[in-house]
Amino acid sequence: MTATADARPGHSWQQQASWRHIWAISWPVLLANITFPLVGAADTAMMGRLEDASFVGGVALGSLVFNFIYFGLGFLRMGTTGLVAQAHGRGDTPAIEHHMVRGLVLAICLGSGFVLATPLVLALTGMLLAASPAVEALMQQYVGIRLLAVPAAFANMVLLGCLFGRQHMRLVLVQIIFINVTNLALNILFVVGLGMAIEGVALASVVAQWTGLVLTLVLIRWQWRDLLAGIAGRVFRFRPAWFDPAAFRRFFVIGGDIMIRTVLILLSEAVLLNNAATIGDLSLAAAQLVLVMFSLISFGLDGYAHAAEALVGEAIGRRNLKMLDQVVRRTNILAGISALVISILAWAGGPLIIATLTSQADLAAMTLAHWHWVALLAPAAFMAFQMDGIFIGATRSREMRNAMILAFAGFLLVVLMAGGYGLNGLLAAFTIYLGLRGITLMVRMRYVRAMAMPDDNTARNDTT
Repeated sequence: MTATADARPGHSWQQQASWRHIWAISWPVLLANITFPLVGAADTAMMGRLEDASFVGGVALGSLVFNFIYFGLGFLRMGTTGLVAQAHGRGDTPAIEHHMVRGLVLAICLGSGFVLATPLVLALTGMLLAASPAVEALMQQYVGIRLLAVPAAFANMVLLGCLFGRQHMRLVLVQIIFINVTNLALNILFVVGLGMAIEGVALASVVAQWTGLVLTLVLIRWQWRDLLAGIAGRVFRFRPAWFDPAAFRRFFVIGGDIMIRTVLILLSEAVLLNNAATIGDLSLAAAQLVLVMFSLISFGLDGYAHAAEALVGEAIGRRNLKMLDQVVRRTNILAGISALVISILAWAGGPLIIATLTSQADLAAMTLAHWHWVALLAPAAFMAFQMDGIFIGATRSREMRNAMILAFAGFLLVVLMAGGYGLNGLLAAFTIYLGLRGITLMVRMRYVRAMAMPDDNTARNDTT
């Protein structure tokens, strides 16, 4: 089936690129993101209630393992978003279904692979993460249980990408809040109510992800009932249309590029912390608090980047360059304004924020002395987030990979040049690196714009 212009979304491109619509698909993500830090805080708080501090260390190291797994396989969400958004713009409903099914198949297969490889994962974590015998034993117990959630978590990432791609952000809000609130509630039930220890925190994550998957599938089946009518017959027939080797290869190419980019992002933070550690323990701790603030700031800016993903993909699907340019300009303006507001709030609230992060006087003083870098993080980083969203929507993963390689190389160079300036030099290098991430993609915008150039058919049918 070939989609025509008549099958496209019912709203004009001016409506889709309006300030009102951009805000309508941004605020649910901004609201949902608030719940993410709460889950990590609850895990730590539940273990902090126990007498032995090793429980906190076990959860901290175990959570680090899953941060790498989920962040590293983030292409399941990002790749799906771009592909679905472009199909949505074309009005190609069969393609949306095929992208969803292919993504879910990959998610379940990869997630099941992690479960089957549990002994290997535990052996690797024991080798790579140094800890006391008590902390390592607890970490392995936590990881061994929580790995059972990975297939559902990967599937949820794919479904999240589908929802982003079709701009169903309120369902995104429902999914994220349901999973995170369920996780919080089960943490309390298992640890406080049932007297469980670290296994309770891990089990809460498993149950939350699987129940979240069931809920999301039900919601999508209900919301997309016309699009998915008769899907079971199409999915399980002999030689189903979704089983397209070329489409799988394309997804893996996108995934490989995004994974390289992700590894370099993780390495940049590792380089920052490793070099801070050579200065001293206090500098290392202060650098970690800066990264905590960076993580929180990113949650505050992600909504506009996700809006850019969905709307850029739709504009490319429509082959509408005017819509693309307007979406890019308006989401960037909103993200820039938000970055300035975040910067002002961070600067004004420095002492209060630091007091909530640490009670150690020396660490608080060290962090406050370098707080100006925290205030600069949002203005330096917002364009990187926006460009990531734009290129994800365009599925231009190769440009994302190459730009990240250049930004990382620039970061290493600045780190070497700023080696004599202590923690200030390192944080300056990190801030410059964030800016480079945006700039190295901005200069490649011509590739995205070329994808939205109208052909003869779209020029006639999408001029409203």
